[in-house]
Amino acid sequence: MDLRQHLQDVFGLEDFRPAQRQVIEDVLAGHDVLCVMPTGAGKSLCYQLPATIQKGLTIVISPLISLMEDQVQQMRDEGIPAALLNSTLSPSLKRQVLAELHDGFEGLLYVAPERLFAGGFTELLNRLKVRLLVVDEAHCISQWGHDFRPEYARIGQMRRIIGRPPTIALTATATDDVRQDIIHQLGLPEPRIYITGFDRPNLRYESRDMAKTENKDRDLVQLLKAEKGSAIVYCSTRKNVDELCLDLAESLRGRPVFGYHAGMDMATRTANQEQFMDLPGAIAVATNAFGMGINKPDVRLVVHYNIPGTLEAYYQEAGRAGRDGIPARCVLLFSYQDRYTQEFFIKHLGDDNPQVDQTLLKERKDNARRKLDLMIRYAQTHRCRRQMILDYFGDEVPVRDCQCDVCRRQHGQAQEHDPSAQPCPAEVVMLVRQLLSAIARLRGKFGVGVVVDVLRGSDSEKTQRWGFEELSVFGLLKAYTAKRLVAMLHRLIETGLARQRDPEGLKFRPVLELTAAGIAVMKGTQTPPASLGDMLPRKAAHKTVVRQVVKVEAEDMPDLDAAAAERFERLRGVRLRLARERQLPPYCICHDRTLRLIALAVPQDMETLEEVKGMGPHKIRMYGRAFLDTLA
Repeated sequence: MDLRQHLQDVFGLEDFRPAQRQVIEDVLAGHDVLCVMPTGAGKSLCYQLPATIQKGLTIVISPLISLMEDQVQQMRDEGIPAALLNSTLSPSLKRQVLAELHDGFEGLLYVAPERLFAGGFTELLNRLKVRLLVVDEAHCISQWGHDFRPEYARIGQMRRIIGRPPTIALTATATDDVRQDIIHQLGLPEPRIYITGFDRPNLRYESRDMAKTENKDRDLVQLLKAEKGSAIVYCSTRKNVDELCLDLAESLRGRPVFGYHAGMDMATRTANQEQFMDLPGAIAVATNAFGMGINKPDVRLVVHYNIPGTLEAYYQEAGRAGRDGIPARCVLLFSYQDRYTQEFFIKHLGDDNPQVDQTLLKERKDNARRKLDLMIRYAQTHRCRRQMILDYFGDEVPVRDCQCDVCRRQHGQAQEHDPSAQPCPAEVVMLVRQLLSAIARLRGKFGVGVVVDVLRGSDSEKTQRWGFEELSVFGLLKAYTAKRLVAMLHRLIETGLARQRDPEGLKFRPVLELTAAGIAVMKGTQTPPASLGDMLPRKAAHKTVVRQVVKVEAEDMPDLDAAAAERFERLRGVRLRLARERQLPPYCICHDRTLRLIALAVPQDMETLEEVKGMGPHKIRMYGRAFLDTLA
């Protein structure tokens, strides 16, 4: 099978990212795999694509409920069978999923780890014969990692019970000892190991020595005022989160500030997280409960108000900045007193499990203290911070052009330095606004599939019943396949320009709507995120450019005389009015070239207007009368 062709056909992606193809080939060959890839490198595809090729049941174990739901919906949008089992499902939906499993469900089943040994679930999986087992956030299985979760400890036992199916374990943060522990705990005899690196060159690491708490507060406010983009402030305690939320809301009037910690009820946490994801320039103040699964690409600043307990935790939390590849800042406000908070946490390790082995518990506490000492050395170091992170994870890539505070001081750079990001190409900006306009036209009442049908001009019963053929965006992107458009729409969701939500509490019938950032991009008051710069397929983008150049040269457009120029300006004015009424960019109505031809031809009726190049039946029906009235 041509894997790249399958990638394009099923997922609408042009090509593989580094190491993805090799990982996928090993998974398809039945090998066990341990995959360590940084955030945003495409870990999910490494099991999703094999699942679509080899069929059968793929079990994905993940602690990230919100991310789980997003991925299931994306799979379904792309026509891939997917389901989930977690604590958010109603009893009726759980029964429905279990019934599908009994009936021989083939696809991806996302499962929370606590579900594995509930209600005979393991026995059911044993009867169904799991084709592939996926362990996401695999570092949670290791007692030597920064985010150990006891419910992960039984995954190895479950794997043995169901017959040791081929397994892929994935994580973004794992030192050598954690990698070895993952392999041991899961019982992987000879896994293929892929480590694609830990370097994030676009992140600018800084540490500030804070003698007093009031200095922290002052610097934090200054940092947030200087950075208008989205930001995350991490605190070590719930009390700090609550106090900082109040202080920042007062100091930064007009900026949305949201708190997040485990002491809040689920509804409040969910609402705050969703608002942070949706609003441009939002600030989240949170404990480490806010983290895994947060996929807001344009976070420009992450501040650690308190020192975290390990360098792994710091790397993962700071790494939520700059997921779009554009420069971002990661600032640690270091106060030596914060050490005592982390030592308090270490002292009480194991308090929730009186049966824990005391020898093992002592080893865990000693290990935690060593990691805390290393974290403090990082905060106080006078060597390159990027290099220290890479050395910690055993990554031998050489560091070049580092912008951390230590390297900048060594090079005498006292001024602020943020390399400017490359803007999206004009054709990508146009495409993004066309996609957003289509979402806006459907007013948040329909899902991804209907948006695609409208953009492709599909002649279906639904488009006729709802009168979609009358929309200005109907058939606007018919040159693209449905798969490609689905992939593009999900890119908009990932970058925060659009979102999916379940109307009236219905699960898995999501509608698609614009966010505030999406509306701003559609109206042209904000540019699309630079991370969308590669959204146009290379071949399609090349063809578009060539076709436009050829048209301009071939048409040999004559100059407009004074009368024609006056008609042209009037036509442009009408086009602007039509665009504002429909909340579309003017080029979606028609291009200047078409208006020039109309100004030259001076058509007197609809039939003559339709003969003008660029004015098809749909545009005649939507805008023809307005143009003719202007000419008259």
